[in-house]
Amino acid sequence: MNINVITQETLQLSDFESDELNVELKSEALYFGAISMFVASLGRCTYAVLNSYAMRLDLPLDNITMQLTWEYSQQPTRISKINMQIRWPELPEKRLKSVERAAHLCTIHQTIHNCVDIHTQLATS
Repeated sequence: MNINVITQETLQLSDFESDELNVELKSEALYFGAISMFVASLGRCTYAVLNSYAMRLDLPLDNITMQLTWEYSQQPTRISKINMQIRWPELPEKRLKSVERAAHLCTIHQTIHNCVDIHTQLATS
């Protein structure tokens, strides 16, 4: 998979079937950190659902790309919004709404939407 870090709040994902993970930074001031990984994992998980959908309908996925952008809010500092734009040139127009619904079914999407309880324990030994 190719991950192109466009800005500190924008990623473009492509070449999902590649065995290698390639991260490209548009400038030296950018980095690929934990938040970028989190957002990229949402895109990759969504792709897995779309891949299953495409296999059932015998649709190619070669040219699919995703652009993900996110916003932060304060109190507490967190990601408040993620926009995912999926470009799938081979997708028939009549399938747009059903694929959009399917995209919401990935495990990470469902986890974020329904929240998750996080329990942290700290030990000294």
